[in-house]
Amino acid sequence: MMLALGLGLLCVALWPDPAGAQFPRVCCTVEGILSKQCCPSMGSDPANVCGSLLGRGNCTPVRVDNKPWGGPYNLRNVDDRERWPMKFFNQTCRCTGNFAGHDCSQCKFGWTGPNCDQRKAPVVRKNIHSLTPEELQEFLNALEMAKNTTHPDYVIATQHWLGLLGPNGTEPQIANISIYDFFVWQHYYSVRDTLLGPGRPFRAIDFSHKGPAFITWHRYHLLSLERELQRLTGNENFAIPYWNFATGQSECDVCTDSLLGGRNPDNPFLISNQSRFSRWGVVCNSLDDYNRLVTLCNGTSEGLIQRGMMNGGNGSLPTMNDVRNCLGIRDFDSPPYFTNSSFSFRNALEGYEKPDGELDESVNNLHNLVHSMLNGTSALSHSAANDPIFVVLHAFTDAIFDEWMKRFVPSNATFPDEMAPIGHNRDYNMVPFFPPITNEEIYITSEQLGYSYAVDLADGGPNVFVLGSTLGGVFIGLLVLLLIFVLYLRQRRNRGFEPLIKADFTNRKYTEEA
Repeated sequence: MMLALGLGLLCVALWPDPAGAQFPRVCCTVEGILSKQCCPSMGSDPANVCGSLLGRGNCTPVRVDNKPWGGPYNLRNVDDRERWPMKFFNQTCRCTGNFAGHDCSQCKFGWTGPNCDQRKAPVVRKNIHSLTPEELQEFLNALEMAKNTTHPDYVIATQHWLGLLGPNGTEPQIANISIYDFFVWQHYYSVRDTLLGPGRPFRAIDFSHKGPAFITWHRYHLLSLERELQRLTGNENFAIPYWNFATGQSECDVCTDSLLGGRNPDNPFLISNQSRFSRWGVVCNSLDDYNRLVTLCNGTSEGLIQRGMMNGGNGSLPTMNDVRNCLGIRDFDSPPYFTNSSFSFRNALEGYEKPDGELDESVNNLHNLVHSMLNGTSALSHSAANDPIFVVLHAFTDAIFDEWMKRFVPSNATFPDEMAPIGHNRDYNMVPFFPPITNEEIYITSEQLGYSYAVDLADGGPNVFVLGSTLGGVFIGLLVLLLIFVLYLRQRRNRGFEPLIKADFTNRKYTEEA
């Protein structure tokens, strides 16, 4: 079926290049695939490779992370995402300065102008409930356009990488896909199982969840979609909104016909016919079939979006107190950089530990809890991005991360450079984005990437910062801090004896699917 191809350039400097996933259409020729080189010419002059005649870039070897990874994936050289993207291309354009794109014809995020030397004012991501009627319609219309518009630059392949040129080696197995379905496909490809043979998937692998890259991967995923929507609308100031899901309620307040679709009264597992999203077909939903046939998602429709009844282990959505507790965790992540990390901001935000950092295997909170409560399509990690709620849900998750970045101003060294699960090391090229882009390049504030949030998450803050305003209060606060520190060290000593969770997952819930 379809492997996505969208190659562009290698990212450098502090502000990453715009990327798709896999490789651009222009590189998907027999010659391009056999040469493993994707260095298109910019404009009509074939000599202007990567915009080299204009000083924009050059064709160079791809850089890959060679540091050891940890986690449950212990295979080698059997998955085409290892040392991404070397199985497909080993040379791409590397753009200079603020230039970007698969041929260096674009600007990096946050920059504009003919020479990409003008700092662009950050676009502002607002609460979806605060949008004006005009802004809301622009957002909904943009999603609809993206669902029905063929991606102008990228294609997906219809066969696994070993069969990319067809049975005779002369016909690239590629096909077109819409802009929004390409967004869905990227998420699917990052979480799909390793294909070892008919009915023999290796499930304990995930390039966008269960590790440090959960945050950077989804940040870049949204950023790429936002740029495509800006191109579609012709509005470079367009910004995707966020959904503040920390309401503590048992109902989804964006699941209405005026927003992202209410419940169908005739079938509560479907979206109301009064919503445009009731007609959206899902792609990349049949993971078990792909594994049985040793093939990939081909981008064809496989039914309609399902939501089902709200169903969460806690009975209600997260609260703002959960968000504040999560924001009080100072460490970005902690060994083993997996779902059993404790006192890890990333693990708490993803939802595998309590919001205050205490590890509890029964916990399902924040990001994970919202997916689970939405149920249906959103509860399956390989197909969750089909539901447009995914966009606003992850925008708020990213807003929480951005607030954490502002509070603690972490150095790059706080993002692990080795022994995180495969795909999650600091210098690993995030799968399947192209041009190649590392986790480190996205581990910066949103303003540096050209956007910001109209949200105030500062109220309350970490509890350790609000202890005592008088001398007596300060003294008591210091004693409490000392006690917390002792308990923290004790927890960290015990943490090393906690085994990784079972690798061979079978439950189809969002939080347990590999």
